[in-house]
Amino acid sequence: MKELNRVQSIDRAVAILECFNEEKKELRLTEISEKLGLNKSTVHGIITTLKHHGFISQDEETQKYKLGIRFIEFGALVTNSLNIRNAALPVIDEVCCKIEETVHVAALDGSDIVWIEKQECTKSIKTSTKIGAKLPAYITADGKIILCYLEKNKIRNYLPKKIPKFTSNSITGRVQLIKKLEEARENGYLIDNEEYIEGIKCVAAPIFDHEGNVKFSLSTTGPAFRMTDEKIEELIVIIKNAANEISRRIGYKE
Repeated sequence: MKELNRVQSIDRAVAILECFNEEKKELRLTEISEKLGLNKSTVHGIITTLKHHGFISQDEETQKYKLGIRFIEFGALVTNSLNIRNAALPVIDEVCCKIEETVHVAALDGSDIVWIEKQECTKSIKTSTKIGAKLPAYITADGKIILCYLEKNKIRNYLPKKIPKFTSNSITGRVQLIKKLEEARENGYLIDNEEYIEGIKCVAAPIFDHEGNVKFSLSTTGPAFRMTDEKIEELIVIIKNAANEISRRIGYKE
């Protein structure tokens, strides 16, 4: 049966990347072209694009191509994600049972936040995000609590020139948003008070890795009518403690 929705150029890009292995770490354009049975001009165009994005590099002296360092970034993300998921699962299971709200673990992927693990509550009205789903980091509590641990001059790179207004509570000024991030870093948690989705509140805390960097976050999300001020105060303590526990499990020493 014919496979649908395949993109030929991406298939070819993957085929080019798969030409490299332990025995053939460096290849010339002609070698790749002959191996795949593709025109040199076609291969060169795809390689040029992969090179632009850091997935391919070229030795200026030999003109041979090899895999780029961009793969190290993705390899580290995958490895860390697997480790963080194993460490987080028993913790978020316990937290979810205790607070009866959905709990998420998220990671920073470029300028986006991606959800890598979750535990859903059993209530009929619940909020949740699909594992693997992405959003710009500045939009979500998960993303913002990670961003606030970056250097101030780097935070601006993650913010658009014009921040969209999603709800009446959205913070659309860059100065005001950066100020909120600074306060979140000082407090060790961040509250999303219906800033992205009306009727939804969220509490997030940072997860530190073994080097003391914040690349992950822990959060709980729920409908505003259940997320009262009193409950949020309780959630802040629970989520911070749980995030600290996950941090310790992945090697963080305060």
